[in-house]
Amino acid sequence: MEKVNVYKLADGKRVKTDKIYIRNASWGEGEEDLYIVGVNNWILNSEGKFLVQRRALTKKNNPGKWSSTNGLVQLEEDRFETVQRETKEELGIDIDKNQIHLVEENHIVGDHLMVDIFVTYADVKLSDIVIQESEVDKVCYVSINELLDLDISTTCSYIKKLASKIYEDYQKNSNNN
Repeated sequence: MEKVNVYKLADGKRVKTDKIYIRNASWGEGEEDLYIVGVNNWILNSEGKFLVQRRALTKKNNPGKWSSTNGLVQLEEDRFETVQRETKEELGIDIDKNQIHLVEENHIVGDHLMVDIFVTYADVKLSDIVIQESEVDKVCYVSINELLDLDISTTCSYIKKLASKIYEDYQKNSNNN
């Protein structure tokens, strides 16, 4: 039996409501201004390179486009748990909550999708990655300049504006270690 994904809905100011959304259901009356909360997690290694993943060609939305690890915050999760779960599911790697840093909250990327943007500082070896083929068909590391030239998924389109901010944060944190 397939798992039913259920999400709490929030308004545009991130106030949680008593409403829920079941994946692939129609939006109800009075829910036009409500959002599902998602996460995008960009992984940067100690060389300052971004780990990017290309969405599987079989995906309904943005097939073959490049993105971060991402997903929706499920009913009983906090957003850090979602980052950990999605990274494990999509790439087969475990990350520690202490490696995850919030970059920006409440970034609206669609009619009903609001994402929190995270960066994880970790040296993930490509050879250790086990991709979830239904989600991802390729992973690689890219420099900030290469990242800006990629064909990016619409849910990660903000990265062209935020990449420099993420990279500056990386440089600040790497200089403090």
